[in-house]
Amino acid sequence: MRVARDAECPVCVRRQFAYLDGEAQPHITMCGRDSVQIHEQGRALNLATLKARLASTVDDVRQNDFLLRFRIAPYEMTIFADGRAILKGTKDPAVARSLYARYVGT
Repeated sequence: MRVARDAECPVCVRRQFAYLDGEAQPHITMCGRDSVQIHEQGRALNLATLKARLASTVDDVRQNDFLLRFRIAPYEMTIFADGRAILKGTKDPAVARSLYARYVGT
C-alpha cells in the first residue's frame, strides 16, 4: 500500500505530535449548539472554594468532585477541576471569556 505524505508535515516527517502533547489546543472552541468551551487545562481549581465564593452572587450553584455548575441568566457555566469550562447560552467566544474571567478569574 502506498501512502502519500506531505514533505512538510510535522507529524509524518518530523514526528512532532503537538496535539497529543497538549500544546496545540486552542484556548476557546465552539462546543456544540449555543455553547463555547474554554480550555484552561493545567489550572487546578478548588471547586468547593469556588462554590463558596459564588454562592452569594449566582443562582443554583451545584458542585461535586468533578465539576461545578451555576446559572447566570441567560447563561449556564460548567467548570471542571482542571480549569476547563463550558458556557451555554452563547456562541460568542468574547462573551464566554468575559464571564469566565468575571466568575472564575484570569
